Amino acid sequence: MRHENQNTAPVAPKPPVETPVLLKAVNLTFRTMERRVRLYRNLVIAVSLTTMASVILSVILRRWVALLGFLALPAYVCGYLSLDNWIVRAWCDRVLAMRDEGGLNVAQLKQTLTALHCIPHATLHSMFATLDSTQL
Repeated sequence: MRHENQNTAPVAPKPPVETPVLLKAVNLTFRTMERRVRLYRNLVIAVSLTTMASVILSVILRRWVALLGFLALPAYVCGYLSLDNWIVRAWCDRVLAMRDEGGLNVAQLKQTLTALHCIPHATLHSMFATLDSTQL
């Protein structure tokens, strides 16, 4: 037979701890940079495969027509630039929303990210330059 303590009150669940807005912005920046790296890697793979396939096919088939695959390369680059621009603009919009709604200090975010040595500083600088030109 179990005896329960009658004097204990039920424990109320703890409210979830909200992540600080600065940490959210840092995580958003890391995810954005990972997406940009993945996109660039895919561009390099597409350009490399198209170039190699065009050259190999033109040698095997002994026809210059196979080299028309090189005409796809500008389309790859334009698509990459458009998607990369979209990714950076989405990051800018989210950071500005965090600034307006969550009280994010953008200067502190920039200082925090600059202090991290694992981030390419040129990429970070260009992202913040885009942010500065939008509405800071």
